[in-house]
Parts: sequence; structure tokens; C-alpha cells
Amino acid sequence: MTHPVVAFTSRYGSTRRYATALGERLGTTAVELADLGTAPDADPVIVLAPLYATRILGRRRIIRAVRSSSGRAALVVVGLSPADDPARGDLTARLVAATGRPVATFHLRGDLEPAGLGWSDRALLAVLRRRLRAAPDEPMSRLLLPGGRVGLTDPAGLDPIVAWALDTPGP
Repeated sequence: MTHPVVAFTSRYGSTRRYATALGERLGTTAVELADLGTAPDADPVIVLAPLYATRILGRRRIIRAVRSSSGRAALVVVGLSPADDPARGDLTARLVAATGRPVATFHLRGDLEPAGLGWSDRALLAVLRRRLRAAPDEPMSRLLLPGGRVGLTDPAGLDPIVAWALDTPGP
């Protein structure tokens, strides 16, 4: 690790909190992906982005940041779904493929505060809850049907990312 860059995009805050904590642990300041531009001297560049329904927020900027870095790159996807959710892995794999280079991937669980959601996200959540009522024993149903705040962030989830960032590859 010579010059770490931690960049993030966040709509509701859990990705920002993870990025800030990761930056502190790596001795750098997390920056908004929109403010980053390119990162040619970054080693590693670590981009954190939230997963919303069927998309990873900031796709184009993520690709630009990863492509611009000459060092190692990692993508950290933050969402409510478990890390082993196949849909989550498919979205991540497609985004990594679009960068055209090797990218380490990590998955973290996020938070959901229904009261803080924008109109379109509240509508999407309402549709999702209606569908989940048909399968109340599914893990996501048990998580979302009660209707309150869901807090799944875990700072210990950053440990593997820090270990990866500090593991300087040999010559």
C-alpha cells in the first residue's frame, strides 16, 4: 500500500459511514466519488457503492476511477441482501467486467431507514413488501415486513478489506 484512495457514493448514509471508517483505518480521508475524477497514483483504489434494487449506484464513475488507477483496485458493494445473494454477485461481476481489469470485490450489509427514503424508494419498498407477504418465512421477508429501521452495518466487516489493502504484493 503506497497511496490508498477510498472513494464512495452514498444516498442514505451507510456506505458513507463505512467509507469514513475505512479511510480512518487506512490513514486517509474518504472522498465522494463525484469529487474524485481520476486516481492515477492510487494504490490501492477502493470504491464503496450501495446496491439499490437492481443497480449499483455510480456505475460510470466507478468504472472511470478503477480504470484510471495504476495500482490495485477493489469494489465494496453495500446492501441489505446477504453477500451470497446471487443477484448481488451478478451485478458486481458485470461491473467488474466493464472495468477491463482485475478488481477485488467485497460485500457489506447496510442499513434501511424507511422514514428517510425518497418518494421513489418508498414506492419501491412498498411494492417489495407486497411481494414478500407471499413468502413470510423468507429471510428478506422477516427483515423487511415489520416496517421499521433495519440496521445491518458491522464495522468488523471492514477487516478483510483492510487486510487486503495492507497486503502489498511482492515483486
